[in-house]
Amino acid sequence: MFRNKRIMIVAAHPDDELLGLGASMHKLIKEENVTTHVVILGEGITSRSDVRDVEEWKDVLEKHHQNMYSAAKIIGYHSVKSYNFSDNRFDSHALLDIVKVVEHEKENFQPDIILTHHGGDLNIDHQLTFQAVMTATRPMQEECVKAVITFETSSATEWQATCDPRTFTPNLFMEISEEDLQAKIDAMAAYQYEIREFPHPRSAEALRIMAQYRGYTVGKKLAEAFQIIRILH
Repeated sequence: MFRNKRIMIVAAHPDDELLGLGASMHKLIKEENVTTHVVILGEGITSRSDVRDVEEWKDVLEKHHQNMYSAAKIIGYHSVKSYNFSDNRFDSHALLDIVKVVEHEKENFQPDIILTHHGGDLNIDHQLTFQAVMTATRPMQEECVKAVITFETSSATEWQATCDPRTFTPNLFMEISEEDLQAKIDAMAAYQYEIREFPHPRSAEALRIMAQYRGYTVGKKLAEAFQIIRILH
């Protein structure tokens, strides 16, 4: 399914490219000869102030993006492109503007598969990222993307209301190794503004527990879970 494929990861924020799929991407890059391109749409920091002030966060944002490249190197991602949509304020931008970015990156990279956020995540930026991907990959005759697959994002997917009908229901599981999981944990540690202490979902311990949980549900020691949205063979 993945061997020799071109995979584009469309994420809302720096670190989202790790939380739900970092170990799987490490495995696919190492074992399946995939070519990867990461698109990160938002700057991922400024919502921590009451009012968005990019200048106030200038030094932190610069370090945050340095962390992004350090994390990508650990996973083995081939290329990363970042944009500066407002953190946790994607709904302040026209959806079309986000769609145009995804379309531009898709046209340049020509992916076979796109991996992105689950559309039912609590985080509004994740929801709009998913919507932008679906819009940018409408199944027209000339569409290059043959599969759209979503991943879960710790501290967003599981925090949605349990009564919400858009529950993340995985139907694809990737078995991962201890080496793959450790690469994910090490890459997360590179994000000095994102890593947390247990029991936060973005702690190293919680990431390991989630991998164990997703593993034993399919009879494996470790795994990551995905939901296939559309696939064309």
